[in-house]
Amino acid sequence: MNCTYTLTIDDAGSGGPERVESVRKTCRFLESRGLRATWFVVPKPGGQPWSDDWKRAFLEGRDAEHDLQLHGLTHSDCFEFGPPVAPATRILPSFLEQFEARRAELLPNYTLGWMRAVLEIGLEEFDRELSLTPTVFRPPCGSICKALFQALSELGIRYDTGQYLNMGCYDHLGPLGGKPNQTWTDNWPRAPFRWYSEVVEVPIVGEYTWRGASAYEPAFIEMAKADVDRIAESSSVGVLLAHTHGIADNYDYAFRLFDAVLEHLEGQGRRRFATLAELAAAGALEPLPETAPGPDLLEV
Repeated sequence: MNCTYTLTIDDAGSGGPERVESVRKTCRFLESRGLRATWFVVPKPGGQPWSDDWKRAFLEGRDAEHDLQLHGLTHSDCFEFGPPVAPATRILPSFLEQFEARRAELLPNYTLGWMRAVLEIGLEEFDRELSLTPTVFRPPCGSICKALFQALSELGIRYDTGQYLNMGCYDHLGPLGGKPNQTWTDNWPRAPFRWYSEVVEVPIVGEYTWRGASAYEPAFIEMAKADVDRIAESSSVGVLLAHTHGIADNYDYAFRLFDAVLEHLEGQGRRRFATLAELAAAGALEPLPETAPGPDLLEV
């Protein structure tokens, strides 16, 4: 199957000058390779507005044809849009205990009214500061609820990309204590599929640049190559993930990994990249007619 890949990078807008530099430096690197990323931007990190430096970096990226999309609202924790899910709970099982301790506080937030209000604030920030209207959403830590999808649908955000295929890509972290593995889930289809409230879910393949990943460089590079090959067997879209802080943890490693994937795909004549905005505009994120809808996995 002809597969177009998209590099998505999370948590832009959150953090100090070193994170802003991560965005700028990564944009320059990708542009030197003829690529543009989809940056998932936190509209009010920690509940605060962007600094002037963040605003300038976003406008520079926008004007260089990078794609800026919506990543939650404050990203103050991993429960902003729903209960904790894997792979976040594989990395930090304590998320489950934290959620249970806050259940009475959090569950009332998982309603259509609350979700709409939160998303509308984020959309207003994008419009006022960047003159942009997001069409794709990524929930922090992949945590979701049914009301989120209804709110996305009502607000015209047709695409969500928060659920992983390779659940083993963080197996070097925390209590897992091993090395990264290509452990793909069968919980949902591998190609874009229609999910709650007719929102289209575009699954993430995996992540290869989380903090500390450079200690496992050979394993991560081989796994990234295997992942881009595997997604091409079942989908016309392959979503690759990175984080601003993960890239900044070791720029040399992150850029070597990106180059290794590019060289791998070039060697097979399969070097096709686009942003999520470009793919959405071209209709490339729509499920094929024969695609089954996603499973009903949510209680809230």
